[in-house]
Amino acid sequence: MQKIDFKTINDSALNSALNVVQNWVPDGSKQSHEWIALNPTRNDSSKGSFSINLNTGVWKDFATNDGGADLISLVAYVEGIKQGDAAKLLSEYLGIVSIRTNESKAKTPTKKQEVFEAIYPPPANVRDNCPTRHPKNGKPSQVWDYYSQDNVLLMRIMRFDSNKAGQRKKDYRPLAYGVYGEQEPRWHWRQLPIGRPLYRLNRIKTHSTAVICEGEKAADAATGLFPDSFVTCWAGGSKAISKTDFTPLKGKQVIFWPDNDQAGKESVAVLHKQLKNIGIENFRVIDTQCFVQNAPSKNGELIAGGHWPDKADAYEAIELGWTAQHIAKATELNKLFTKAEVKQLALQDGIPHGYRLDKNGIWYTDDKGNSKRLCAPLEFVARSRSGHGDGRNWGILLKFEDFDQQEKVWNIPMQAFATDGGSEVIRGLLERGLDISSHREAKRKILEYLQEYETEQRVSLVYKMGWHNKAFVFPESVAGTNEQVMFYSESPTLCKLGETGSLDDWKANVSHYCKGNSLALFSVSAALSAPLVELMGYESMGFHFFGDSSWGKSTLLNVACSVYGDPESYKCTFRATDNALESLASAHSDMLLALDEINQVDARIIGDIIYMLGNGQGKHRANDRGQARESQHKWKLTYLTNGEKTLEQYLLEGGKKVTGGMEMRFLGIKATFQESEQDKKHKGVFDHCHEFAGGADLSNHLKRNMQQYHGLAFPAFIDTLVSQDLKELTTWLVKEVDKFVSSNLTPEAGGQVQRAAAKFALVGLAGELATKWNITGWNKGEAYSAARECFKSWLKTRGGEGNMEDKQLLEEIKTQLELYGESKFKRWDKKAKGFADHQSTITDTHVPSPAEMWGFRYYLEDKNATEGDTQEVIYYIYPNAFETRICKGNDHLRAARLLRDRGALILRDSELKENRLKTKERLPGSGKSARPIYKVKGSVLFAA
Repeated sequence: MQKIDFKTINDSALNSALNVVQNWVPDGSKQSHEWIALNPTRNDSSKGSFSINLNTGVWKDFATNDGGADLISLVAYVEGIKQGDAAKLLSEYLGIVSIRTNESKAKTPTKKQEVFEAIYPPPANVRDNCPTRHPKNGKPSQVWDYYSQDNVLLMRIMRFDSNKAGQRKKDYRPLAYGVYGEQEPRWHWRQLPIGRPLYRLNRIKTHSTAVICEGEKAADAATGLFPDSFVTCWAGGSKAISKTDFTPLKGKQVIFWPDNDQAGKESVAVLHKQLKNIGIENFRVIDTQCFVQNAPSKNGELIAGGHWPDKADAYEAIELGWTAQHIAKATELNKLFTKAEVKQLALQDGIPHGYRLDKNGIWYTDDKGNSKRLCAPLEFVARSRSGHGDGRNWGILLKFEDFDQQEKVWNIPMQAFATDGGSEVIRGLLERGLDISSHREAKRKILEYLQEYETEQRVSLVYKMGWHNKAFVFPESVAGTNEQVMFYSESPTLCKLGETGSLDDWKANVSHYCKGNSLALFSVSAALSAPLVELMGYESMGFHFFGDSSWGKSTLLNVACSVYGDPESYKCTFRATDNALESLASAHSDMLLALDEINQVDARIIGDIIYMLGNGQGKHRANDRGQARESQHKWKLTYLTNGEKTLEQYLLEGGKKVTGGMEMRFLGIKATFQESEQDKKHKGVFDHCHEFAGGADLSNHLKRNMQQYHGLAFPAFIDTLVSQDLKELTTWLVKEVDKFVSSNLTPEAGGQVQRAAAKFALVGLAGELATKWNITGWNKGEAYSAARECFKSWLKTRGGEGNMEDKQLLEEIKTQLELYGESKFKRWDKKAKGFADHQSTITDTHVPSPAEMWGFRYYLEDKNATEGDTQEVIYYIYPNAFETRICKGNDHLRAARLLRDRGALILRDSELKENRLKTKERLPGSGKSARPIYKVKGSVLFAA
């Protein structure tokens, strides 16, 4: 039988050591070359005893003395399986082709396999398959089964007692049902990651009071002390409270019996907070001092003077003689429960020793009992960190009132405490108007208070609105997540969101008048498309409405802005510096950026602005050490502009030309679909003026209405968007975009035009989503049709489906031949007769040759009595002249291929099959030898 190649598997595992340990021992962190984690095979409550060397694979649990020399033994230990089975499991995870010594070696994994996934609840029929012994520790000393309310086994925990070197140790090993990757489901020696069940759930239904203990042994004991209550516990230590599902306790009175140790004391506030989050307010805590001050007597009474050991719980209470009668008596005498409200304890537990907070401020009391006021009240909101998820930029988020009772929110970076003894912090508080006492100790004590304050509250700060993972951040709220995320800025935001009226008001008085008007429908849809840009992975999309000043282009921008706020406040201007435009774009990330009147911009820099907006990031700037700053403006958005001219016309004023990149980032749409000049003046940007006499009256009506009703559509759109399955939605959008592109373009369309079509499609689909979600009040299909009409208008203005660079290259070749066709090409009349296969190369010697000759031109005459005589010109172009003169500054091979693809390059069939670009012809002055030349048919070129 072939042997398993353990060395190959171990070597491959070490190459991916971090992935391996993150998969099998997920609850840990990398410290230097070691992985420090909680042991997943037991109820490990604190990191430190279990470590894995990522360089060698050696691992050790110093609490249980378990250990191994490689990662295979680690997998075997965690899974509770044999070394050979562990090697097979590890090789499958790593993607090794074969685990046998005489077969191919391991290859680098091409796909990371799935981690352990719990199947919860497990099927009812797998209960009998749950192990009753541990493969290494053998038979357990105790077993606790966690059942559902329907009596289905959810989880099992085993306890193992050992006596090593005279020291008694206990070890806990949990079992959970689930799968690894494609393997068959089975019981694993793993703890459920989240949503862990409560112990004894199958006994919950008949009781109105619940007693929570720390640990299964204590819970079993407490059932005898609280016979009329549901007694339970959570799995794991105090650190696992947040990983437990306490919702079955809703509607019950809850009693908590903490262990007599520091962890038990600290669990009180944590548990109370967890229960309060699910709506449980009736919460009492058993006072451990009751057992210190009282002892049970034989007749069920209590006598003075008790004994309560460290770490004691309900089990020790029974050992000391306590019964249900004694517990009832302690309750009757009002001795069993703590007197202080837990709510107050939870609020006060983070305040450092010697300090107190009341409505008058923060006070400090010294050892002699002297109290001094330090400052006005400061609310310690949370410890803050970067919203990027990198665990950096920690700070303290404070809230307080200034001297005028205006609320201030300030995030103090922790690094500020290390600068000049924290003077930067005090200066910031004073500058923001905090009332600080004048005595000399006040400032130092405030710094001490802030640094020593303990809180579990955390908040991730983001410094711009828009998408943050799967949540959308607004100035005052966050849509789509339970995570504590907050937009933070002490400066007024450049994105002027605002709400007035109701969504129904906006639909009836603004959105309604977009119906029947393709440009207005497109404008609103474009405004709503902004948050989809990031989801689809598109670059920022820009659309430019151009046309006469009397058509109403500003109305299109205003209607789009009304989706977000008051158009006059929300709309921005091009009249700004580069830095200011970067800040504007960043502030409007994932939203609409409306820039009015592009003619205010210097024509020489319009191209740079378009690239900057489309690329989605500002310039890299150096810090005071000459290094690149970490902060750089970035954004994804949709932007709308207007002006009287096209992009090409603006650039020509600055002596520049449009590139394909500019065109794709700045799609110009003519701001009217009217044909006659009279209709253009009468209707302008509108196709249907509804009940109004003309476009001007409708624009004025919309202007008045938008001042009263605005800013409701976008929040409604986002609220619905974040509630969707974003992966499923994105898949649908991709398919619909592809349909739009294929149905509105021919197969020969260039990549640039397809890219533009995709952007128009996304705008139309955004409008359709808003219609489906009852945000616009439009008819189904209207937004999509409007996007198609605007795309056709753009395509017509552009002049076809080819790429911009191809179009410009052909235009340059045409221009060269138009300008120099007579002066650089010698006339070739071919009056003499030639042979059957070769035309005559004799020319009129009296015709002068150009000083710089690019080739010959030959005229073909077509006599036609019906349609009239015509003349065709054929250019025989020397290769050097074509490549260095006619195509100067361009790719001559690309130019030749374009001419060939359009039929302007004359080639023989054999040359076409060989994919040649030049043909061979006998030319005047070359004798009988054929020379390679570019042979261009003028009629085809100039018709392209």
